[in-house]
Order: sequence, then C-alpha cells, then structure tokens
Amino acid sequence: MLCSLPMYPHESLLAEFWNALRRRLTAGGLAGLPTELGWPQDYLAHWRSPELLLSQTCGYPAATLLAEHVQVLGAFHYALPGCSGYQYSSRLTVRRDDPRQQLADFRHARAVCNEPHSQSGCHSLRELVAPLAQDGRFFSSVTFSGAHRLSARQLAAGEADIAALDCISVHLLQQQEPEVFAQLRCIGHTASAPGLPLVTARDTPPAVVTLLRQALATCVRDPLLQPLLRRLHIADFSVLDAADYQVCRQRAEAILPQLAPW
Repeated sequence: MLCSLPMYPHESLLAEFWNALRRRLTAGGLAGLPTELGWPQDYLAHWRSPELLLSQTCGYPAATLLAEHVQVLGAFHYALPGCSGYQYSSRLTVRRDDPRQQLADFRHARAVCNEPHSQSGCHSLRELVAPLAQDGRFFSSVTFSGAHRLSARQLAAGEADIAALDCISVHLLQQQEPEVFAQLRCIGHTASAPGLPLVTARDTPPAVVTLLRQALATCVRDPLLQPLLRRLHIADFSVLDAADYQVCRQRAEAILPQLAPW
C-alpha cells in the first residue's frame, strides 16, 4: 500500500496525523498499512499506482491526467485567509519593490508557475490573464519552477516578475522562509477552486473508500487532535467526488480560444 500527503512540507506534523489516521483505519479492519507516510519523487507515477491507498493531489490533474487512475475521497478545509470551506485561492505575488500595481501592468513580464498542470499556480493565473491576452499572449515568458516555494524564491531573486501562489503555500512561506516572504507582496487574488483532493486508486473497493472517508472525517473532528490540526491549519473535511473537480477542467478549456498553451 502507498500512502502519502506530499503537497505541503509539514513532515513531522503529518507523521502525527498519519499515526492517528492509521489507528482508525486499523480499527476499521484495514491491515498492512505502512507505519510512515511516503514522500514520492515522481508524483504522477505515485498517484497512478494501483497500490495507492491515500494521497493528496491537485484539482486539475485529478480531473485530467489522473481521472482514469484515482477516486476522489474529499478535501480538507484549511483555516487560512483565502480559503473558504473546501475551496481555496491563490495570491498574485510580485516583488515588494516592483512599482506595478495590477495584473494588467505586467504585460510582457516574466511569469513563473510551479507546474504546468497545477490548478493553483498555473491554470488559476491563466484564467485571469486570458481576457488581457493579445494574439494568444500576455507574458513575455512563462517558466516552471517545480514548487510554489521555488517560484517565490525566483521572484525574490529577480529571476521572474509574477506568480500565483496558493494561500496555504504563502502562509508556509511566511513561517518557514520569512526572509523570502519579506521581499514579496500581493497585488490580487485568483478565483476560488476546489481544494487539493484526497485520492485513492481507481480500484480501491467501495468499503475501503467509505472507511477512508469516515476515518478522515473522524480524525479532523477529534477534540484530542485539535492542537495538532491547528498547527496544520486543518479545520474540517468534506466528502467530494470526481464531479466536484470537473470545474477545474472546464475552466481551463474555456480560455483556450483566448490564450495559447504555456
């Protein structure tokens, strides 16, 4: 079995959460669970594995690249600015000393995204840029850093001019890399979208899917776990399915006539 929660770098806190979740899954009759969460290097291969019991991915891949490989279990609610229920948004982030004040001022600027398939870092930004595009273009260049924190570092270093950073990553940046955070500022926000989905393999039996959803909901509502959950900024869990994430695909497809692929 493969289990991971790899999207935010909270390794020690997530290890505690996994211990609590694993106890509930074991009590529900699920045997052979790993004692520790994995931290995959090849995300797509990990998420596409038929051995996947639990992981967290991004909404756009869940509706496209992973649609034939995973079942959606639901999503956490994060108690942070920019989040509402299971929805979240990204901050349009620029260097603090950049005089430009709004997105339209960044025509011919250098954008950086975390990944080309990211809802929060790429497609949410494309959605805002599309109405401003001329001949399918707006930015002079778009590069991909590999992670929101790496995009933030590139902004701070002057290697890029603008990025969409999801609100949870921005909070973590403030906590973990305050020297980078101090060099950046927000000029706007993207539209909200369904938050990072928790997923399991396509062939995970229905009884196990139900158990996973019940265990996740029980954990995030356990009074004894609230101190841990506050540090993870997890406030609740909603049961969702693949249909809830089709909006990510639909919104991405709707702007293709206006904006060329990046």
